[in-house]
Amino acid sequence: MEQIEIDKLVAKRCGEVGGELMAAAREGHLCLQKEEIIEGCAVLEGSEERFEEMVGRWGDLYYLQRNWVLEGEVVSGFFRLMGDVKPVDLGEVGSLNEGQARAVKVGLSEAIVCLTGGPGTGKSYVIGEIVRRFKGKICVCAPTGKAVALLRDKLDCEVGTLHGVLGIRNGKDILFREKELDCEMMIVDECSMIDVGLWAALFRNLKKGTRVILVGDHDQLPPVEAGTVFGELCGYMKERGRGYVHLDESMRSDRKEILEMAEAVKRGEMIKYGKLERKVEEWKRGGYRILSCLRKGPYGVEAINELMWEEEEVPIMITRTDQRMELSNGEMGTLIKRNKGRALGKDDEAVFGERRFPGVLLPEFELAYCLSVHKSQGSEFDRVVLLVPKGAEVFGREILYTGITRAKEKVVVLGDEGVMKECLKKVAVKMSGIRRRLCAR
Repeated sequence: MEQIEIDKLVAKRCGEVGGELMAAAREGHLCLQKEEIIEGCAVLEGSEERFEEMVGRWGDLYYLQRNWVLEGEVVSGFFRLMGDVKPVDLGEVGSLNEGQARAVKVGLSEAIVCLTGGPGTGKSYVIGEIVRRFKGKICVCAPTGKAVALLRDKLDCEVGTLHGVLGIRNGKDILFREKELDCEMMIVDECSMIDVGLWAALFRNLKKGTRVILVGDHDQLPPVEAGTVFGELCGYMKERGRGYVHLDESMRSDRKEILEMAEAVKRGEMIKYGKLERKVEEWKRGGYRILSCLRKGPYGVEAINELMWEEEEVPIMITRTDQRMELSNGEMGTLIKRNKGRALGKDDEAVFGERRFPGVLLPEFELAYCLSVHKSQGSEFDRVVLLVPKGAEVFGREILYTGITRAKEKVVVLGDEGVMKECLKKVAVKMSGIRRRLCAR
């Protein structure tokens, strides 16, 4: 059944606001804000775990029941984990700069910490120092396989995907699975990528007394699914005046041009860009990783990957987690093609770091000459070409910021003038009542 038809059916059953909420939910909004009072909705005081009607109203915010429940789990779980903990001595500062030393100190002293900062400011280094200095049992996780792979290279401890740590295999697990995590400190990286369902599952399964450190860059793209939870938690903790640290000193001088471009984008200022062209051979020779804001169209991920296909060493990305092979969704590797053609043969081999697998045994994967900006989050590449075709404007300036900050040495932005202007005008805001509900507690 078409989504529009479903919206109409919901609207017929519970009024026009129901159809509007269905459409808004697909765009990642958790609620809608309306000044008028719409009859037939459950009237909420804010403390209800759930309601029976299809639509609930809390003040001027309207909710579908599922989103109200998930928001509530995030808020109640967050408050359950807040409290006073025994500080751990910072010890020698060593090579930490002033901001990093403060971040480590706060991380060892507070029950919940939101640690934010742009690329190259040392967030991973701070995580490593906290892991080294905290003597209790630590669990470190991230939402994607490639983010986990980066952390494993930097940390001397066990690291897993958020889905793996929580034992989540499907949507039902997100809503109902209970698996109390046995750790004294939980560190979660790349938090801007986590949607409201995973946040609810995480907080539900952390036992009271567990220290929690949430790490990320809230200027990046929000998750594809619902909510901008990390940004709201950061805003609340910053306003609270405790448990929030922002790193703003870049540790890499060679990234100055990239970081200045990213800061300009955050301010909505025009940046240097070139004409949108498909210079496939030039990109290959220059060793660029191609990022596109879209999947479809002549400048989308699928079309560029087809153009760049060549046998021998083929970059790939896993798209379905295989726990038996310990390959996670989003993990990147290289397919060594020894057999001619696209089909996998018995001599083809996949390489993921130091691990090697027969190509025919791989779970689902896709070509990764070109990645979507969304799927590139948590990754870093030496050189990046960022394609900004028509349609990218719906994602706002966050998609430019995220794409630009994937580059370590050089970034080339290619786009149409009108699209660039529209991207820079728009900020990707997803409606939510989380911060309001936090402040109301």
